[in-house]
Amino acid sequence: MSMVNYPPEYCPYCGTALEQVDEPTVYRCGACDDYVFHNAVLGGGAIVVDDDSLLLVEDFRGPGTWKIPEGVPEIPESPREGVARELEEETGLVVDPSDLVYCYDVGKWVGEEMFRMHIYYAVERGETTGAVEAGSDATNARFWTPAEFEESDHVLREMPNPEETRSWDMGLAVLRDQAQAALDGQHTYSELFEAHLS
Repeated sequence: MSMVNYPPEYCPYCGTALEQVDEPTVYRCGACDDYVFHNAVLGGGAIVVDDDSLLLVEDFRGPGTWKIPEGVPEIPESPREGVARELEEETGLVVDPSDLVYCYDVGKWVGEEMFRMHIYYAVERGETTGAVEAGSDATNARFWTPAEFEESDHVLREMPNPEETRSWDMGLAVLRDQAQAALDGQHTYSELFEAHLS
């Protein structure tokens, strides 16, 4: 049995073309009589809240496109440890992983053939140390209020909808409210989303 992050074409042991058994996850090698599983990649992000502002980084792959600091845990990190490391690498801010508060989790396609499970955590700026400075995989990093961002020419990379496996642009106001509710120990995602729709 083998596990891969992209849809496999050939057996990793003998090189024989694989048969798809159960789309999109299960493949089988007729020669080895073994199975290969296409599994999701685990990722996560940190929503850093400073009063009415959220910390965003400008994505190096798309100038003018901003996102939550996020990435993929490395072996042997836990999701919280991976998110804390990614936050420091992308923004210069240091946080104790135990200070990250669960916000929500979601599954999303991050490319044509890669599905990622993301866990988002919230943290108050006061729980972090260091100065905000863009890391090597970001072209800029700063705090934005929802109003400032809306008035700018920048765009927010689509954020995942925790209720579905597709993505949609939730906007900074909804994201800020979701993060603050998590920090306050209140509300579910659905309640906050419905409030913004009404």
